[in-house]
Amino acid sequence: MKVTVKELIRQNNEKRKLLTKENQKYYEDLLVYIRANLSRDERATEEVLLEMLDHLLEAQKEGKTAKEVFGKNPKELAEEIIASLPKESWKRQSEFILEIVMTLFGWYMIVSGIGPLIKKEDQTIYSGTLIVSGLLLIASLAMFIYFVVVLLKKEAFQEQKKKRTISILFGFLIAGLFALSLIVKFAIQPFGASFEVSYYTIFGLGCFLLLAAYILKKMREQNT
Repeated sequence: MKVTVKELIRQNNEKRKLLTKENQKYYEDLLVYIRANLSRDERATEEVLLEMLDHLLEAQKEGKTAKEVFGKNPKELAEEIIASLPKESWKRQSEFILEIVMTLFGWYMIVSGIGPLIKKEDQTIYSGTLIVSGLLLIASLAMFIYFVVVLLKKEAFQEQKKKRTISILFGFLIAGLFALSLIVKFAIQPFGASFEVSYYTIFGLGCFLLLAAYILKKMREQNT
């Protein structure tokens, strides 16, 4: 039976606990940097990472360190590994993006719709405002994913002090983006054609999108 990607990740998580502190840091920096390249085939990535981990564990039994096994330049090694990995198919990348978008909109609609649901108040939706809000939400998601990937790559192979600094800067950036989204939300006056929706519609659509995202995720996992 073919081992799933989820199982490969689970095995990796368990086996990493057997590494020494020094070897664990070296390997996990490699792991984070390589996994941050979302355009590479997920299965191939996890198989290579697990193979490297097994090799390192065997070498560790002989008293060798990760630097002795893989070299003193882990970033260069990571780049070579990434270059050798096959690219993820457009179909799987599209499915992943769709899953993330549905999850984002699902939670957004649940949060937006829970108030009217409790109060049992029908809502007036303005088409122009709806489109702009949707585009801003997608743009924010794209920026968030981009900066998460950048952060992961920046933090890899850095000293702990530098990692904390990068994380703090990233936190300020996310807070700034969140504040900007609130400003935009309240600054834009409702516009466009309007229509009424029942008090449970928005909340219900949010639940539907989350369910659809969950089903899509399970389907992706079964096919890897």
